[in-house]
This record gives sequence, C-alpha cells and structure tokens, in this order.
Amino acid sequence: MARRSLFDIPLLSVILPTIAILAAVVTATSCRNIPGDSGWPSPATWASFNETIGGRLIATIPQASVCHTSPFSNYNAEACQALKAGWNLAGTFATHPAEIVNAFYQNQSCDPFTPAVRPCELGNYAVYSVNATDVHDVKAGIEFARKNNLRLVIKTTGHDYTGKSSGHGALSIWMWNLKSSTVIHQYESPSYSGPAIKLGAGVTGGDGVAAARKAGYRLVTGECPSIAVAGGYTQGGGHSMLNTAYGMAADQVLEWEVVTAAGEHLIATPEQNADLYWALSGGSPGSFGVVLSMTAKIHPDGPVAGGSLSFPNTNPASFWEAVSLWIQQAHLLVGQNNTIIYLILNDAFEAMALTLPDQPESAVQSLLSPFLTHLDRLGIPYSLQTTHFETYHDHFHAYFGTLPENPTTILNNRIIPRSVSESPNATAQLVDAFRGTVAHGRFILGCAIMDVSRTPHPPNAVLPAWRDTATSCNVNGFWNYTAPIEINHALKKELVEVHLPKIEAATPGGGVYANEMDPWYQGDWKHSLYGANYERLLRIKSQYDPDNLLWGNFSVNSDESFIDGRGRLCHR
Repeated sequence: MARRSLFDIPLLSVILPTIAILAAVVTATSCRNIPGDSGWPSPATWASFNETIGGRLIATIPQASVCHTSPFSNYNAEACQALKAGWNLAGTFATHPAEIVNAFYQNQSCDPFTPAVRPCELGNYAVYSVNATDVHDVKAGIEFARKNNLRLVIKTTGHDYTGKSSGHGALSIWMWNLKSSTVIHQYESPSYSGPAIKLGAGVTGGDGVAAARKAGYRLVTGECPSIAVAGGYTQGGGHSMLNTAYGMAADQVLEWEVVTAAGEHLIATPEQNADLYWALSGGSPGSFGVVLSMTAKIHPDGPVAGGSLSFPNTNPASFWEAVSLWIQQAHLLVGQNNTIIYLILNDAFEAMALTLPDQPESAVQSLLSPFLTHLDRLGIPYSLQTTHFETYHDHFHAYFGTLPENPTTILNNRIIPRSVSESPNATAQLVDAFRGTVAHGRFILGCAIMDVSRTPHPPNAVLPAWRDTATSCNVNGFWNYTAPIEINHALKKELVEVHLPKIEAATPGGGVYANEMDPWYQGDWKHSLYGANYERLLRIKSQYDPDNLLWGNFSVNSDESFIDGRGRLCHR
C-alpha cells in the first residue's frame, strides 16, 4: 500500500467517503467509533496525535487502489497488472501497514480483480496505522484508541485467518519495523540456563532462523518464513518442523516485553508477572498486550536429515489403505525427534518434508522402511528422495524457503489425539472423513506428525490437546479471486458445515489450533481452542484488559463484543 504523510491527502474527503456516507451520525456508547460517528476524532485531533509520535501515523491507501479509478485517483494499469501477479504471495501484504493477507477479510473491498470502475473502499482495513518504532509509539497508540473509543488492532505481517489484525474503522499498531535480534550465548534465570535470542516483534521466522544459524544455533519458527515469530504465531502456541525435538514455539519463551491495554510497560517471565507470561505463551494471540519483543531458547545447530515421499492414487482401495496405515504409524514415526509434514489430495499422497535433526541421511530410509514395505505389498509405486544438510537453516530453506504462503487459503485445523492413530477402528472413521473431504478436489489436507508431550517447559497456556497429539491436520480450500464472492463463501460453508463436523466426530478429545481456523467455525470454540485453560485465561484477561480494548475473533472474552451491521465493534 502506498504510504503517505498524514497531511498529503484530504483525509475525510478522499480516504473515507464511502465509510462516512454509510456510517450513522450518532453511535451508541457501547460501540467503538468509526468514521462518520460524532465521536470520531477530528482532523485536528489526528494531526495532533501524529505530532506526538513523530509523524509516524500512516493513512491507509490500499495497494490495489492502483486498479481502481476512484476515489484515490491513482489508477495505473501497469502497476495493477504487476500487483495481480503477486497477489497470491504473503510478502505482497506483510510490508505494508494495514494490508490484509486473508482473502475473506479483504472482502473484495479493494482488490486487483474487480472492475476498475468499482470504487476502492477501505472495508475491513484499518483507517490509520501507527508505525511503531519503540515503546513510546505503542503506548501512545493504545492511549489514543482508549481516549477516543476506537477499535484497536495489532498487525505485524498479517498472517491471520480470523481477522484479528484488521478491523473496520480501526487504528492499527504496526509492529513490522521492530527488527532487532540479539543472541545471548548464556542466558540465566531460575528456570533456564543456556543460549537464547531476543527478537523484536517484527522479526520474521526466516530472519530469526538466519540470525540463530549465524551464531551456531537453531530457532523454533513456523514453516512459513515470512511469519513474525513473536506475534500471533508464538502467542497462539506455534507449530514447527522442530516441534518434536524442542516442543511448541511457546515452550521456548523465556520472557516477553509487552505493553498492556492499560499502557504499562512490563517484562513477563515465569518468575515475574508470571500470570501474564503464562497467558501470553500460547493463550490467545493479541489478547493480553502488545508484544514488543520476545526472548526465547535457541538450540545448538548441526546436521539435519530430510526427505520427501509421494505416491499416486491409481487404485482408490489400495491408496486409502496406505493412508490408513500411515496414520496408524504416526506415533511411531516421531521417535528420535522427528517431525513430518504431509499432504493428502484426492489423487496423491505426499510427505513433503521430513525433518530428522542430528541424524544421518540413511535414517530417513530406515524410518520409512516399514511403511514402504506396505506400499510394495499393496502394489503402489512411490517416489522417495532424501537429503542431508549441515545446518537446520539450510534444511529449512530447502523445504520451505520458496513456499508460496498462499493468502487465498480457506482452512480449519484439527488437532488429532494420539489415541486415534493407536486404534484401527478410530483411524478408519477418520480416514473415511478425510476421503470425503478431498473427494471432489475442492479441498486438500495438510498435516504434521509431531510429539510435544515430552519436552520440559515452564507452565504455559498452550492448548492441552497439543500434549496428547500425534497429528495436526488442516483442511485447505482456495479462494478464487476471479469468481463471484458467493462461490467462495459457499466453499467456506462446505468446510465448516459438511467436512469439519465429520472430522471432529472422528477425533473426540481433540482441539483446534487458534492460528489456523476459519472465522465461520461452528464448534465449541472455547473448549476447542483453550480447553481447561479458558477460565484462568479469562481471569487474566479481566485483570489486564477489563475494557476488552484488545479484541479479536475467537479470542478470550471475545463473546462479550460483536460486529454490528455497519461493521462497528460493539460491547454487549
């Protein structure tokens, strides 16, 4: 998105015409103000606020405004074509203040694929963003939002499937430029002694892995290298190719530097502000404060064996028997700290990334040998490739460095209990649900085999279901930008109403990863996302944010607020 100074454009007449026309003039006091409301800050008030933060207030002009003739008057056909080419890449959105990665929340308000004569509207975009460079900027943004009764959102990269980092009429705190990283070779605390790394909120997984590798270490990050480590990723738990070796990303955290909704600048560790530390470490992304930095464990680097295995669905009976056998062996495949990422499609199976830390390349063949014997027995041809890299960094980039990170994904996660893979009957029910999900080619399954039950860690709010899982799976569909929005909504409806209930019925005692769920999810979200932790999280939320300033869909205490028919965030 183009970045302009607050004073480069006539704000209310150019940026907000559609919002202002649609918004009611008077807003109930129970709702946050949006443009057009009597309580919305005046241009002079915004200008004064901009001065207090050194001119770092950015008015939102969507990138795709170059594809529309109004109201921003910067239509450029050549720039629009270039934007279309990169619209399916997360990097297109991460480096711009208020851009929305998820297609559903973009809502065709302003994208490159709608007609040029259709006005570019802000829709779910934040109206302004604070380009946070230090604690002062964050505290000022929180104070301004509270004083003016504004919706406040936090965005770093915007990898967000439930709309937490965007919001109609919102003020956003943009954490992207907090890029510091410091390796601490000997961190000392009552609960840990060893190497650590302090990461600013804007450091991505790819940059974090590189910083750790330079010093001879490994860092637990997500598979997508453009996701910020200290943001919703770790605050939501954080799965990784290193999960079995070291635990969840939240298990690595030694301390959080955070500004609370009350504007307090705090350090939270297992010993200091321990309740806040507990909640931030896997509890609910963006609910308990604005994280400035995170200090986490890092681990000595070394060689990593890897591999990929694929086979086609040329005989459905044999194919699904093989898939069933694979799932039944899941709890056996995670020995020796292994983590495996695999896909199930209607026409193929692909274990796209095996990660075997500190093992020789031959270990991949040995690990898979029992399963390959089954494939031979079933007459299924397969392709197996193995790799060996001297560092985790090189392994990571070989398998995920060029990942498209498609923002068009429509998805929902299911954390599958280990007991399912240990029971042939339970596995059969799950495979039947999987088979129906991928049957028509509209959805694929992306799964990870892991074991995070055995790694020591300080007490934290990671969903307990993670400790009892051997497999986590996402049902993935894909948004079609050139199709009517109703077609995409129908796909989402099929996901949450047809396929998810069958998968959940086959996995009693499971859960849902808060960072990978559909906003139309219809299950018991408090239990599925938080389990037995919810009541304690709610008490901590009430302590640190009693006014629910930091609200997000499916976050702790989110049911105390709602979005009204005009897009306002309102309190019940």
